[in-house]
Amino acid sequence: MKEKTIFQNLKERIKIAFEVRLCHFIDKLVCISIKYKVEKNTLLIIRLDAIGDYILFRNFLEELANDRIYKNYKRVLCGNIMWKSLFEEWDKETVDEVIWIDRKKFYQNPLYRYQKQKEIRKQGFEIAIESTYSRLLLFGDAIEHVSGAEKRIGNEGNTDNLIEKEKKLADSFYTELLETPNKPVFEFDRNKIFFEQFLNRKIDLKYPSLLNKVNTKEKKRNQIALFIGASEVYKTWHFENFAKLILELNAINNELNFILIGGKNEQILAQNIIDFIKNKNNSENQSETQNITSLLSVSPPTNIINLTGKTNLIELTQKIAESNLLITNETVASHLGAATQTKTICIANGRHIGRFSPYPSLENTEYSLPIFYIFPPKIEEELQQNSKEKVYEKYCNSMGVDINEIGVGRVLEEVKKKIL
Repeated sequence: MKEKTIFQNLKERIKIAFEVRLCHFIDKLVCISIKYKVEKNTLLIIRLDAIGDYILFRNFLEELANDRIYKNYKRVLCGNIMWKSLFEEWDKETVDEVIWIDRKKFYQNPLYRYQKQKEIRKQGFEIAIESTYSRLLLFGDAIEHVSGAEKRIGNEGNTDNLIEKEKKLADSFYTELLETPNKPVFEFDRNKIFFEQFLNRKIDLKYPSLLNKVNTKEKKRNQIALFIGASEVYKTWHFENFAKLILELNAINNELNFILIGGKNEQILAQNIIDFIKNKNNSENQSETQNITSLLSVSPPTNIINLTGKTNLIELTQKIAESNLLITNETVASHLGAATQTKTICIANGRHIGRFSPYPSLENTEYSLPIFYIFPPKIEEELQQNSKEKVYEKYCNSMGVDINEIGVGRVLEEVKKKIL
């Protein structure tokens, strides 16, 4: 068995090495074979990361569109096809053209990669920018290089996704690298720092906003949305915790309506929650921690609507916007809650703390966001005893702490403060 595992690991490493070399070969082939003429006043904007990253980036597309210089440029976005529907609903007027990239195909399909790189290079961009902090050699960096733009501007970045040797190569693809703080900085603020340097002016944005894109005015008083999944298992609060929380809240106020939201990947979790609640009278399901209302005498709530896998991203955003409260794991939903100014409780394990959570302290400022983060007890205790910066430095690049150390009672306590 051990020999089989070693063989499988070796086979996988050989496969990855081959794919990487093939990507480099294709990029080199495009650079050699495709001639182009630089077109003045053309700008390529590269951003290939995930949906949550897009929410923290998208407002700066409007800044480019309204800038006194770049409003007169042909602006072309090279974006991740995962968030195409959101872009087309909210931001399509901010650029003149979009080149969509399917990251999986861009990495694994040589013909697809060749065609996309050829399409980009033939346009002959004057300027290309890649604002991602944790850059990827075979994606944004490779596109910058192949674009052949006269000015290729990127973020100095870190080595989260690059080893030192790769970063040295990737850095050589740029004509200029803009520095952002080499420490945990909230990602929206880091984007702001980058674009302020690129545009050479201050930007009057405090946080990501969808207020002019989504109906946020009519909050349904008794509606609680629960985003029950996450991109990784270690970032996902256990379904039993969500089920017990629903039972507790229903015991306090049986007029509350609970909406389970998420994609197709969350459908199994949603069914597990519903099954747990239906079977709550089983003795195994009735055990609960102290200081939490007993579930024994409470009727199962019938006011649960399962929308997992039944909404597109636009509809999901609207469900969050119209809810009185969002309870979510640390995922794209937490940023959608902030952008729609929905009361949000985010359950987080501390992974990338300081970068993607929590939103910066808004005390003593002219604006506020109704978003609150709950971390495992160990991290919350350290935040009380030490400076935020020290805790962020400790946990930002770690895998965080077990998210299920966060008890139902702790979340219930915060829900009561927010709406009950």
